[in-house]
Amino acid sequence: MKVFIYLLTALALYSQPMQASDYQTRKDFFTQKFSKNGKLKKQMWVVGYVNATLEDYFKDCEEAFNNGADAIVWESGDYKKLDEALAAIKAKYPDKTFGVNFLGPDEHLMTYKETFELAKKHNVQIAWTDFSAVDLIKEAPETSLHAIDALKPADVFYVSGIHMKYSTPLDANKTIERSAIQAMGWVDGIVITGLKTGAATDPTHAKDARAVIGNHPLGAASGVSAENVKTILPYIDFVLVNSSIADKTHRIIGSKVKELRQAMDQKVKAPKK
Repeated sequence: MKVFIYLLTALALYSQPMQASDYQTRKDFFTQKFSKNGKLKKQMWVVGYVNATLEDYFKDCEEAFNNGADAIVWESGDYKKLDEALAAIKAKYPDKTFGVNFLGPDEHLMTYKETFELAKKHNVQIAWTDFSAVDLIKEAPETSLHAIDALKPADVFYVSGIHMKYSTPLDANKTIERSAIQAMGWVDGIVITGLKTGAATDPTHAKDARAVIGNHPLGAASGVSAENVKTILPYIDFVLVNSSIADKTHRIIGSKVKELRQAMDQKVKAPKK
């Protein structure tokens, strides 16, 4: 009888979704979430804009996934529209990898509560917020990292930024290395950007961050293109991209996705330690 109870307990535990705390490192969590057949390539996460119709979003999915995207992370400043879009998209593509980023207005930039809520409700794999609260900035009040961590869904891969575009650090002398080390304790994947939307991520920043975080997942979220991705590819694990693979209304162009995928799949020399 005891053996039977033990087996039932073990089976119940085995059937539970793996959580971030079940892995020794965030890289292990990242690999489990996004590898296929045990192989993990550089991840291309297309940014989907919820600013049109459901048919547009479905077409974005086809254009992205049919041409090499690994995931689509949907973003909007309209909570209701984002909620409705995610419900419809997940219903149509239940086996695809998706994420969410709720964008607040200027007076409410720390949007982790809404983002986590939507991620949990729609069972998406990625939660992305622009500002991690690791860096104190003029544009947003100081936010408790413990409060953010307490709300994070355990089985969601949470990515967020340091030295983010459109932010003014209170400590102008704080290095990206220091921010990256601090972020390791709070986010599953660290995000870096250029100075503005569409501006290429500085490869020096990517290299400097990588130098201090070991194999902790690192991603770039601005200005990534087929032409420049090789400059940061040795240092990053994923990209969040729209501008270079979309038209002026942010609808996804399949041929551009394919070009970026091909550029990311080419062998690149590993960075020197």
